[in-house]
Amino acid sequence: MNLRLVSRILNKYPQLRLITARTAEFGLGLASAHHPDLILLDINLPDMDGYQMLSVLRSQDWAKMTPVIATSANAMPRDIEQGKEKGFIEYITKPIDVTRFLPVVNEPIESKKD
Repeated sequence: MNLRLVSRILNKYPQLRLITARTAEFGLGLASAHHPDLILLDINLPDMDGYQMLSVLRSQDWAKMTPVIATSANAMPRDIEQGKEKGFIEYITKPIDVTRFLPVVNEPIESKKD
């Protein structure tokens, strides 16, 4: 459901291309092939958690500086704090608040242009 919402939101921005994966393994393969400017990463993936995947990403030379934003239904302040401590640049809780989502996603993309 949230993936469909994100797809609908980002489809309104032709300069952005969304590539999705439902598992960490497939997502890592896609990310390695495409070297995205930004990664939205769900904390609760079926084959490994988002923290493990972030660690794998950070071990890749091409992804060391790629901004990664966590998404999760775990919305307690400690969950958000832990996500940022582990290296996510931002932590978006579900259900996704569209008014907050757009600026959070746009900021790292715009700062890369500078």
